This record gives sequence, C-alpha cells and structure tokens, in this order.
Amino acid sequence: MKKLLSAFSLLLASTAALAQGARDFKFNEVFVSQPQSDSIQQASYVDEYGQRSSWIEIENTSYSTHNIRNCFITINPAVLDESMPAPEREKLMSMIPAGDPRTNVGPKQRITFFADGNTNRGSLHLNFSLPANKAFTLYLYDGNAVDLIDSVRVEPVSAGSSWARKNGAEWQEADAASVTPGSPNQVSDNNKIKEFKEKDPYGISMTLMCMGVVFFCLVLLFVFFHIFGWAMNRAAKLARVRAIRAVHEQAVKVVEMAKQGTTETKGVDMETYAAVIGLALHEYFGGTHDLESGVLTINQNNHTSWADKSHELRIVPQVHQTTEVK
Repeated sequence: MKKLLSAFSLLLASTAALAQGARDFKFNEVFVSQPQSDSIQQASYVDEYGQRSSWIEIENTSYSTHNIRNCFITINPAVLDESMPAPEREKLMSMIPAGDPRTNVGPKQRITFFADGNTNRGSLHLNFSLPANKAFTLYLYDGNAVDLIDSVRVEPVSAGSSWARKNGAEWQEADAASVTPGSPNQVSDNNKIKEFKEKDPYGISMTLMCMGVVFFCLVLLFVFFHIFGWAMNRAAKLARVRAIRAVHEQAVKVVEMAKQGTTETKGVDMETYAAVIGLALHEYFGGTHDLESGVLTINQNNHTSWADKSHELRIVPQVHQTTEVK
C-alpha cells in the first residue's frame, strides 16, 4: 500500500512539473509567407528541405529546460468551445510529436515550427498553413488538449516582415531586417526614429534636448545641496543654542546655591544645612537610646561558682587494684 501511494504521489508530482514547464512556452514571432513577393522571400527562413514557408517561433521564457512534446498548435477558433471533448479538440489541432531531441528547449531558447501543412517532412512541420494578408489567432494547448497555454492575434503585415513580440508582451511588426528566426527579437520603433530624423536632420533639437537635460540635472543638484547645507547649518545652530541654554541653566543654579550659602546658611550648602537640622530634630524628638534611670545597683551577697578555682584543677585519675583468683 505504501509503495502504491508513493508511486501515485510521484506521478502527480511529475505531472504537475510537466504542466508547469509547458506554461513557460510563449509565442515569440510569426512569419507569414506571401508568394507574390518572391524577391523578398529569398531572405526568409528555410526548412530542412530548403523550402521557404510560413513559420512560428515559440520561446521557453523560463530559466530551466523544458520539452514541448505532445503540445498542440492550431489557428482554428473552434477549439475555444469549452464543451468540446478533448479527443475532438485534438483532431482540430497539430500535435508536436515526441522523440525529437529538438523539442527539448533550453532556458530562454526558441524553437521554430513550419506551417506548411506537410507533417510528413518531420516533427517541426505542422498540419496547417497560415493565411496571407488576413488576421488570425494562434493557439498553443497543453498535452491534455484542455489547458490553453498561450494565444496571439496576428495582424496582416507587409511582405517580408514578421509579427514579433516586444518587451515580453507587446506585439508589433518587425521589418525584413529585423526578422530573427531562432534568435531574440530585435524590434524597434523605426517609424518614430525615421520621423525624428526627418524633423531634425542636423540634430539641433537632439543637442538642445540633451543640453537641457544636463543643465536641468545640474540645477536640481544645486537646489538639493543648497537646501541640504541650510538644513545642516540650522541643525548646528540649534545644537549650539541648546548647549548655551543648558550652561545658562547650570549657572543660574550655581548662583542660587551661592546666594543661599552666603546669606541664609552662612557659607554652608543649603542641602547640608537642611540635613543637619533634620538629624537634630530626629535626635530631639525620637532619640536613638532607651530611657534609663542613671542608678547602678551592685549585689555583693549573690555568690556564683564562676570564679571557683576548683573548676580549674585537673582531676587525677584513680588506680584500682584487682586481686587475682587462683
């Protein structure tokens, strides 16, 4: 019974660990192939067969290695029906098969799947294709086909561009130069940079802004140290005032004691003078001795043996003679 319980606990723990690891997988970048732009497609990612197609990149966002095997990927919104049984939902999705070492994704690493509808080309090929010039939603389900791990709304992008995740959550279009399959995303706000360059081609505004920031920081430092110095001087002055006040109070007490010693107690300290008076009053009213008559009585007829000289003599032991009986 104990072995059975131990095995059941181990199974539950391993299941929980696998589920926790699967939830660390997130969609990271999506590239939709557009056949009408063959010149741009030359820079796209190719599979093991040298073919260019749409692809989906998934990242392991944790700091531990996890395996994405047996998870499901789909773009079919019908899987969101909670009343649908898990076996029926599995039929609408593409399962990532086990056995391929490439599905074992390291910490902060990525794996790329090809959405070309050709599952016979390997475990990294899905059974569906991504629609071009049309918005759709990607869904990533756990191995039980019930728990939704991640989903992302993919918007139409220009030819050669991808839909990439930025700053962990925000998604936006990445141009052809920023498409990075299998690598960290390099998404930047190119439109804002381009607009700033157009409005300030010589960098005058940038220079003034930088100088303004520097001088503003210097002004803040000046104000801070000015206030700090004033506060420290104020604290020092208050400390000196408290010290002078304490000395003044001690001087007043000394003067008062001197006055009392010279006028009232004739040179004796007031506290000592009061103590002497109190002791005298205590002796007068209470006293420290019993009342006595002052008469001595001597009785000469009472004899005691305490001075008997016989008590000082040593008793001589007596020798007793014994008669021997024959």
